[in-house]
Amino acid sequence: MEERKLLHSFLAESQKALPPRRMKDSYIEVLLPLGSEPELREKYLTVQNTVRFGRILEDLDSIGVLICYMHVKIASVKMSPLSIVTALVDKIDMCKKSLSPEQDIKFCGHVSWVGKTSMEVKMQMFQASLCKSTHP
Repeated sequence: MEERKLLHSFLAESQKALPPRRMKDSYIEVLLPLGSEPELREKYLTVQNTVRFGRILEDLDSIGVLICYMHVKIASVKMSPLSIVTALVDKIDMCKKSLSPEQDIKFCGHVSWVGKTSMEVKMQMFQASLCKSTHP
């Protein structure tokens, strides 16, 4: 608890005290090697040998939070003074009906908007192709 109190001193006192950030500062690509790592694939399979979509949603959530932490990172501090949670998912569009458990999945994303107490993260998920990023 004392450590958290100490971290409070690293928070900016005003918007003007914050360093400028660009979308590409928080851009990340993460590979989920389902096709190339059979041991990992087992953790993502249902009894029907399909990909557990709930597990993919958990990964999307974790990567979204990581993207937010990258955006607010303070270089001189190991632990963030902020707590970040997912409050809302606006939309999920699926181009295919299901994911192949035999192919790797690539997640791409970045912070696209920031307010005083919230952030918006845009993410994409690709399978069987390179991530055609639209990041700035």
